[in-house]
Amino acid sequence: MEFLRQVKLIQGGMGAYVSNWRLARAVAIERPGVTAGTVSGIGLDVGYARLLELGDPGGMIRSGLRAFDVRFASTLGEDFISRYFIPGGKAPGAKFHHFPMQTIQAADGSADLPSSPQPGVIQLSVGMDVIERVILTAFSEVWLAKAGHAGRIFVNFLKKIELPLVFAMYGAMLAGVDGIVVGAGSPEGLPAICAKLARHEPVVLDLPMLYRESGESFQIQFNPAALDGGRLTRHPIQKPAFLAIASLDPLVRGLAESPTGAPDGFIIEHHTAGGHNAGPQGPLLKDDLGQPVYGQADEPDLEAIRSVGLPFWLAGGYGSCDGLQKALSLGATGVQAGTIFALASESGMKPEYRGAILAAIRNGVKDEDLVRTTLFSPTGYPFKVVQLPGTLADDAIYNARIRVCDIGLLVQRGLMKADESRSRRIFQRCPAGHLEAFTRDRGLPQNTEEKRCLCNGLLATVGLGQALTREGVLVQEPAIVTLGNHLDGVRRLSSNGQVVYWAKDAVEDILGEA
Repeated sequence: MEFLRQVKLIQGGMGAYVSNWRLARAVAIERPGVTAGTVSGIGLDVGYARLLELGDPGGMIRSGLRAFDVRFASTLGEDFISRYFIPGGKAPGAKFHHFPMQTIQAADGSADLPSSPQPGVIQLSVGMDVIERVILTAFSEVWLAKAGHAGRIFVNFLKKIELPLVFAMYGAMLAGVDGIVVGAGSPEGLPAICAKLARHEPVVLDLPMLYRESGESFQIQFNPAALDGGRLTRHPIQKPAFLAIASLDPLVRGLAESPTGAPDGFIIEHHTAGGHNAGPQGPLLKDDLGQPVYGQADEPDLEAIRSVGLPFWLAGGYGSCDGLQKALSLGATGVQAGTIFALASESGMKPEYRGAILAAIRNGVKDEDLVRTTLFSPTGYPFKVVQLPGTLADDAIYNARIRVCDIGLLVQRGLMKADESRSRRIFQRCPAGHLEAFTRDRGLPQNTEEKRCLCNGLLATVGLGQALTREGVLVQEPAIVTLGNHLDGVRRLSSNGQVVYWAKDAVEDILGEA
């Protein structure tokens, strides 16, 4: 992975389709080899379905899906297109078709497990349709990002979204992705899985399960040879670099010394970065605005990280030329930057929200008033939220929204306890979903307080929000917009909110003459 040490700038993998193929490609073609564009691997299957329902203007989504069919002599891409594509797009205000949630079953396909568990491994299964659509759309997004140039393309995943992770990794690898980045949880074991997938070997995914009995563990087996008549395994894969996102040195050291295999490098993400952040060390304290309070214990020991000997990039407040030089002086290989690219014109963020943010900057709103650290995420991780009227940052909007979980990427999975006469039921629940459903599945009401739907909210941020019927009237799902705490780069490139800018401008701003 020698190429890694040449990469000075990694564009962050943001949200659901904010860092889409257009943005990643625009970054990668600037200073090839020195930059890496990153696509988000989150929710691509539902995002692609909705883009097709909007009529796929320009036809690029269909091109990516058909590229899969051409490479693997498959029909999966054309089947997906025929299922969701609406020529000219759906009617304005009409609902997107219901997209089936990703669910798990017992190995025999039932929703129940034996009522009298025995210590050991219990096999679970996922529908082949789920596996195929995740692989297909991950392939297509990376293929579109890589088409027509020799720059580096990475893909970003959240460890908290466990179920589709391995399938999406494989799809991205089939398209020749150069690097896989995983955050929001420890990616222990994933580098080894990545190496096996590069050889088309069967892998096993350990799946967390609430309320399991002592000695029980749960696994999903994935054999690439079982897909699409074995066609996918006939094509060689080059193993991509694997980068783990970490905040503190203990996790870095633990992963570097892992008996299953170390990552190829690390992104050290400060808690001022956008999206999900690691929680503060020690008891949770909040300021007057309800934000988690971070202290010195939450600052990474860069000397300890440097001593590990693997390349690392600094993220969270380093998205500038000065930030890059500081990172290099601290022993980093380079920096990862997200916020400055999220407001670039190629990002997937809906122009309405990009314009509102630039208007707030133009009107003198301070960074600390525009972006706040919340506990809104169903994951339990702190999550940065832009304070925009009409979005889920607004308590009135949040309280008026009907709680529903119909996408389910951030669900918690567990087991209903059975008596002697009944089997155990597998459930999926979300703290941001319907309260009655959450408590029915052994959830505590207090764990739902302030939790807001990120799946629907982030899709709404990129113009793919669902339409809802409320009192007989169709309304759009409210968005939730995330950025980091440091907006100095956005202020600089936008002339304090007065002009739009492009990914090329952000690359030049950070790299300078590097």
